[in-house]
Amino acid sequence: MTTDATFEPDFVGPRHRLRESLLLRLLLRARPGPSVLNVGAGQGTFSRLLEQRGFEVTSVDPSEAAVELLRARARGPVLAASAEALPFEDASFDAAVLGEVLEHVGDDLAGLREVVRVVRTGGVVAISVPANPDWFGPSDDWAGHHRRYTREALVTLCAGAGLAVERVVPWGFPVSSFYHRRIYEPRLTAQGPSRPRWYLRPAVAALGGALQLDRLFVGVERGALGYLVLARKSAPDANGVLLASRQP
Repeated sequence: MTTDATFEPDFVGPRHRLRESLLLRLLLRARPGPSVLNVGAGQGTFSRLLEQRGFEVTSVDPSEAAVELLRARARGPVLAASAEALPFEDASFDAAVLGEVLEHVGDDLAGLREVVRVVRTGGVVAISVPANPDWFGPSDDWAGHHRRYTREALVTLCAGAGLAVERVVPWGFPVSSFYHRRIYEPRLTAQGPSRPRWYLRPAVAALGGALQLDRLFVGVERGALGYLVLARKSAPDANGVLLASRQP
């Protein structure tokens, strides 16, 4: 999901790349079919990762600036659309990705249900969201977030949208969460959003190296910065009711 804020470097910096690499790994483990919808595709970094691996990617974003950029970067179709109103027929895709999207959607249940509608039964949905509502702060306001998630709220949301959750993976501990709370948010509060000065580039590169430590702690709940979710569209039972998510 792209706002003016998400064109700032921090959103395409080391944390962004780490999160996308972890989400991609989770998605690939599910062996999705070739047709993937990237909802809230933003600057197209995840769409390009998927295209490099041979997927047929359709990218959507409600931002006109993002759509213009996506059309220059992505090989597949690009449309201006929000998660809540997708211009596709039912069961159009084998999989869908929502990377840092649901926290931007006012009615996240309605938005997720709409995404699930356009995924075939048994298809994969991969999600990343920020964790820990107690950490809601200036960066969330600046980015246009409505909420942060607990594990329980996330599983309940998926169940309500007709998804069977297979995995919920905490990520972003210890370096990402420390940087976010002790460096990034105080700087944002004091200075507002700004591009890093040229002399800070070595520090950004060092942060990228330090963040690799977080890979060793993927799955650690306490202190995690966000959640990654892997789920499948449930088949309805004999009464036409979608099967509920199981607790991952």
